[in-house]
Amino acid sequence: MQLNNIAIYSKYRPREDAKRWVSSEIHQDVPHYLLIGLGLGYHLQALDNLIVEKKITVYYFDQEEYTLFKENSNGTWWQKSHIQIVNNLNKIDFDNMQLLLPNVWLKAIGEKHPLFGLLEVIKINQVSYKKNAVKMLENFKHNHALGDETVKVDSQNRLACLVAAGPSLNTTVEWLKVQQKNVDIFVVGAALKMLLENGVRPKATVLSDANDVTMAQFIDCEFSGELYYLSTANSKSILLHEGKRTILYQQGYKLAEQEAEKRHAPLIETGGSVGTTTFSLLEQLGYDQIVLFGQDLGFAEGNTHAILSTSGRDASTDLFLRRIAANDGSEINTSAMFQVFLSWYNEKIEQTKVKVFNTAVKGAKINNVPLINEMEFTELISR
Repeated sequence: MQLNNIAIYSKYRPREDAKRWVSSEIHQDVPHYLLIGLGLGYHLQALDNLIVEKKITVYYFDQEEYTLFKENSNGTWWQKSHIQIVNNLNKIDFDNMQLLLPNVWLKAIGEKHPLFGLLEVIKINQVSYKKNAVKMLENFKHNHALGDETVKVDSQNRLACLVAAGPSLNTTVEWLKVQQKNVDIFVVGAALKMLLENGVRPKATVLSDANDVTMAQFIDCEFSGELYYLSTANSKSILLHEGKRTILYQQGYKLAEQEAEKRHAPLIETGGSVGTTTFSLLEQLGYDQIVLFGQDLGFAEGNTHAILSTSGRDASTDLFLRRIAANDGSEINTSAMFQVFLSWYNEKIEQTKVKVFNTAVKGAKINNVPLINEMEFTELISR
């Protein structure tokens, strides 16, 4: 079976391959599974055989797909009370459910399909969580034992600057150097050393990544300001910081949600990146105006991050780059991961009461976030 010349199953052992994939993906402690893609029913049959009559909903993309399935199914094994096959996502109850999405369906439907963007976001987040789940749990236990304070919600009367590590920061870091005494600067860990090298002393830095690669952000770093860190952030990096520390409990991580409830602490939306996490933090802290620095979410040339950035990542070699609109009206490259963060911002800006401004001329255009120049930045501060 192929869609757009992409084979949906293994050509040689399709049933065994489907069973192996389902076995590696399912969480046995959920009562409902949503399987994306019906195909010939191999994944559905494997799932049904592995669970004990829990609810299964299967979404199929096209009527022809459903017809092929019925024509090629042996008998009516799938006609059971706990199995529902649908073509309308609006009829699905998403509460307490695990979504199962074979990666091949994303490739097969292609970027122009109306569901591609949504499903790609889900898949990227699933892969990221699966890759880091063990490390996240280990970090949570270590970080919980530190006994650090939680974030306190308050109102602010200063302008907040969210500083990420995009290439536009190479230019706009000078704005921060000039105005640093008049604004509150919150910098992601990857851009911390760059600010310090340019004589900028931020109010705080933010850490969200679970992996040891973030240790480079704090080794030989003379920064004693505040550190805000997710409950699952890298515990070794946190211990390298000698200043004040504040733990953040994130939405969507069960242990963090339970601890936040116990401590009456707010939940932080992560959005999948340290930059989006920092935005959620600033919103919780009570800032009503935020200026984005280095939050490019794309790149005009080959540089994905600012000089001296310690992100350790390079999206310019991504084989699936796509073109998006930039703040200056041109088009720039972005990666699948950057586009996930951009989608998060576009949705967040519709919901938040915070006024947001962008300084990345060649950065991705976030809906309803105006581009400002240095003079306009100065005027914002004076107001």
